[in-house]
Amino acid sequence: MIMNRKIKYLFLVLVPLFFILLTGCSKLDLSTTKSEYSADGLVAVVKGKATDFDKLTYTVSGVTKNVKVSDDHFAISVPVATKSKNVKIKAAKGNDTKTKIVKVTKEKALIDYTTFAQQYNFMNLKMGKQTDQLPLIAKDGIFKYTTSNGTKLRMNVQGGQLMGIAMNITYKSMKSKSGMKDFGTDLVLISQYVGADGKKVVKKLGDEVKDADGGTTTMKQITSKGVNYNVNLATNDFYLYITK
Repeated sequence: MIMNRKIKYLFLVLVPLFFILLTGCSKLDLSTTKSEYSADGLVAVVKGKATDFDKLTYTVSGVTKNVKVSDDHFAISVPVATKSKNVKIKAAKGNDTKTKIVKVTKEKALIDYTTFAQQYNFMNLKMGKQTDQLPLIAKDGIFKYTTSNGTKLRMNVQGGQLMGIAMNITYKSMKSKSGMKDFGTDLVLISQYVGADGKKVVKKLGDEVKDADGGTTTMKQITSKGVNYNVNLATNDFYLYITK
């Protein structure tokens, strides 16, 4: 009986202590890897960690969205603009909240978007591609477009300015002569519209691809007349980012 009472007493003491320790190990917390982020392609990627929250959101330019979290870590993609942006991240649990505000730095625009679209559309009309026409006005954000040659484009437009373009082609298409020719044609023309030397860019890109190691995922930056070209090699796709 005495032994049972001791065990019961010990149990009553240890259980509350266990919950106190457990609560202390998993309290609401929020952190970011940096206080300032710059462009990586079309966006700046804000990275951080959040624990023991019920809701995690971020607000940019007055718009609030939920944040996806994996193993307590998150990555928020914020399209860059010609003005810096503040990103407010908020973690909440009941009445308790944690807030972090980080800065996304301003970047240079490639060209006025409408000017770019007009040049693109005019050239396609001239070449008999009446259905390959960009909208002359685009909302702020990143939108997708596929050229008549099959090249997939992603364009970041902010305040009427074209901030950057991502060109995408599959490795399967790259292996065919027609696929590479079509991608090269699109690259030359788009480069000319943003003020770069398209033919030189294609030549340099060809040399970079030829010299690339088998396991590489990036290549040396190519610059033409102030326009930068950066390559990202994914599992099945080739991405080329055009920015300033």
